Amino acid sequence: MLTMQIHRHARRLVAGLTILILAQCLSETQGEAPVELISQRCLDCHTGDEAEAGIDLESLLEQTTALDVNNHQLVEKWVKVEAAILDQRMPPEGEDPLSENERELVQDWFHRQFVLKNGQPHIGPTPLRRLTHYEFINTVEDLLGVQLRADYNILTSVNVEKSFVEKILPLEVPGESGFVNDAHALASQPFAIQQYIRCIDFALSRVKEDGNSLQRLFGLDRLPDQLSDQQLRQIAKHFLHRALRGQATDEHVKQAMAVYTQAIAAGTDQQSALKAMMRTGLLLPEFYYRLESNEAKSTPYEIGDHEFATRLAYFLTSSTPDDQLLDAADAGTLRSPAVLEQQIVRLLNHPRRIALAERFAAQWIEFDELINDSQSGSNGISTTSRAQYDEMLYFFDELFRSNRSVLDIVDSDWTYISHYNMGQYGKDQFKSRQPFDQGMADVLAHRRLTGAQRRGIESIYDPPTLQTVTGDRYGGVITSAAVMRLTSAPARTSPVRRGVWLLDKILGDKLEAPENVPPIDQAIGSLPKANPSKLEILKAHTEMESCMVCHKTIDPLGIGLENFDPTGRWRTEYRDQQPVVSTGVLPGGNEFSSPRELKSQLLEIYQEQIVRNFIRRLLSYAIGRSLKPYDRVTVDHLYERVVEADFKSGAVIREIVASPQFQSRQDKER
Repeated sequence: MLTMQIHRHARRLVAGLTILILAQCLSETQGEAPVELISQRCLDCHTGDEAEAGIDLESLLEQTTALDVNNHQLVEKWVKVEAAILDQRMPPEGEDPLSENERELVQDWFHRQFVLKNGQPHIGPTPLRRLTHYEFINTVEDLLGVQLRADYNILTSVNVEKSFVEKILPLEVPGESGFVNDAHALASQPFAIQQYIRCIDFALSRVKEDGNSLQRLFGLDRLPDQLSDQQLRQIAKHFLHRALRGQATDEHVKQAMAVYTQAIAAGTDQQSALKAMMRTGLLLPEFYYRLESNEAKSTPYEIGDHEFATRLAYFLTSSTPDDQLLDAADAGTLRSPAVLEQQIVRLLNHPRRIALAERFAAQWIEFDELINDSQSGSNGISTTSRAQYDEMLYFFDELFRSNRSVLDIVDSDWTYISHYNMGQYGKDQFKSRQPFDQGMADVLAHRRLTGAQRRGIESIYDPPTLQTVTGDRYGGVITSAAVMRLTSAPARTSPVRRGVWLLDKILGDKLEAPENVPPIDQAIGSLPKANPSKLEILKAHTEMESCMVCHKTIDPLGIGLENFDPTGRWRTEYRDQQPVVSTGVLPGGNEFSSPRELKSQLLEIYQEQIVRNFIRRLLSYAIGRSLKPYDRVTVDHLYERVVEADFKSGAVIREIVASPQFQSRQDKER
């Protein structure tokens, strides 16, 4: 014991000498750093191989003498340290808390060091972006006027059969941002060129040879039997202008013309020669990659009009810029406030807007798991799964299309409910407001069967309908059947899983699983009662020192949702007749006794955190990368503007579009 104390004392002396040197180095090169503060308050627990939570601050400070903000692992460690200090999770209970001035010292140093560069805001290097499979399919459909996805029908019902294209494209994995459009994640995954070629050939085989297609593809009402060089140039230029999103060059046009000419010379008919020409354009890197000009600058500069049109189109519709966007970019008017507002409104009312719900929201909330192959049974996706998925899909579409408040995600007086689930929810909880074909007809018509067709053919499936929430159980996302099911085990609820999900997805506080977590059975075994309640089990588990800190935040959130069983059905007692307890105390001391009160407390206490989380998620999705400390200046500005706009989703979209991260690019680190 004495030897350990001497060893620890010696280590502190060495650390102290190191800190003196570090403090001088850092103060000379990077301004006053919180080195002395960390030395005095943190190193007892955070030094060496046995450092608490694996955070060795002594080693971290040593690395910081030659601090490189491009060292992302180092930056991420400092992000965790700063968050723990500002959230007052550190120092832990039982230790003297840091004063407000001490916390500000840490925050100010972090801001100078990691948020600003040479005292100035910046946006970091802009990554090269490749089309995702979803964007590729949308783009080809809109460019060629073909349909590559299957409709609903009586044979497939809710279990929509994957199309040929969807079957052959490989699985995409989300990146650090949580989305599959993450540029860095796409860059690390193989480019399935052979599968793309097969998809292109399949799509070209479905191109119709009628007047509408000719106008769309080539800008002509009809084709002459023989094309002059001028006509061929006009056709190639028109197609490539759309296919390459306004970035076609004379060299691209010459290459396409040469392919057509060679095909005709070889005896190929005109239609096949034109398809060969289009195929050439669709296999160019400029089609698969969203290439932008690169001026090798380490400071932000404004992107071109066509590049901006491309960013806007793929952000809001996950597809290529249509003719109206390209025309505005051609004219150089897209950035004018009136034109830009007109285009944003138009795109948010375009059927392709469903991408915001189908890609952004589904991957953020993870309700796309309901229709993933891994979740399907032997007979495919169940009617219940499809209905719960569409309830979430339509909810988020309504949120964006009707410019609803971001806070409606937590609680709302409206929602979409499927008649398949109405009995589960309880009819007394809702009042019908709008039949489906008034709210989602354009989306259904764009991709699915509607009206008489739907009623005559699709006899099994019905989309959800917009409902007014009249009861006190539902509204928002966190008490939806979809989320309650996704955050439960197959046969039982999991307050811990639900609490962790709510912290991460809604509050934006992602907790890392600690090492050496004792099993829950250990807590059950410590209880004298033969049949303990979930609340008693959790209480025993959280009394273990290694679990206490996190579970004080997690458990109240999960317990507050215990009135919902694993399927999302309301309950007041468990199967063993024990009463359900949904009461708890949040970390700040606020009490609640029901799911409705929990949601009210969340909106009262964590409103800013909820809105900032939404902003960060949508900004990350829009720019195709995870956010870094240097994005905080933009997030802070967006938050201020969104508050002024009563938290409307449309305000978040408009402010993101106006942000430096969206309007500009930076080619390398400053």
